[in-house]
Amino acid sequence: MNQFNWLAYDQFLFDFYLRAELEGRAGGNPSWNTSVDYNRQLRKSAFYPEVAALYAAAGLNLNADLYSLQVAPRISAEPAAVNYLSANIIYTGQIGIPVLTLQTTGDGLVVPENDQAYKSTVHHAGKDAFLKETFVHRAGHCTFTPAETIVAFQALNNRLNTGKWQALGPASLNKAAAALGPNYNYLYLNGNPVNTPPAFETFKDPVFLRPYDVFSH
Repeated sequence: MNQFNWLAYDQFLFDFYLRAELEGRAGGNPSWNTSVDYNRQLRKSAFYPEVAALYAAAGLNLNADLYSLQVAPRISAEPAAVNYLSANIIYTGQIGIPVLTLQTTGDGLVVPENDQAYKSTVHHAGKDAFLKETFVHRAGHCTFTPAETIVAFQALNNRLNTGKWQALGPASLNKAAAALGPNYNYLYLNGNPVNTPPAFETFKDPVFLRPYDVFSH
């Protein structure tokens, strides 16, 4: 039900309404699914066990639906639109300043797979020293407490001032966030602040399926 609500009230706004706005600026459709093997992609996905379990619980045939996708007509991108996104949006990895990412592991809008895709292009560009990732064990888009945000900002600021990354393990980050006290360790629930302990964790971001970057194109 939470996933349904997320799609209905958050995700679809970006997938449809804002997608149309993007296509308008790009001058056409920048996406394609030619040569995509949906069965292979699903089995590589971090969500495959859940999908298989839900199909089984509903008594539906996953293989039949995958076959329908596999034989459906394919959609090609419009080259001009791809060029627009290539010039303005896609990851290049060419960073020359420190970057610290802060990601909720249950973000349904900017999924953790994006972090993996970004990290891979940074590595390809030889800029690993500039990038560090942090993850918060929580659902929702950017549902960080003020304390978690402050600690992440302080870590980045420290890197700028000293030229070195401080210890960014979950234990040290959670300790620093907790030390800020209850006035900063909260989230709003139904309009009311609720005490929320810091939840930095060690997390391996899943592989971004079908990555596209300037190095491979």
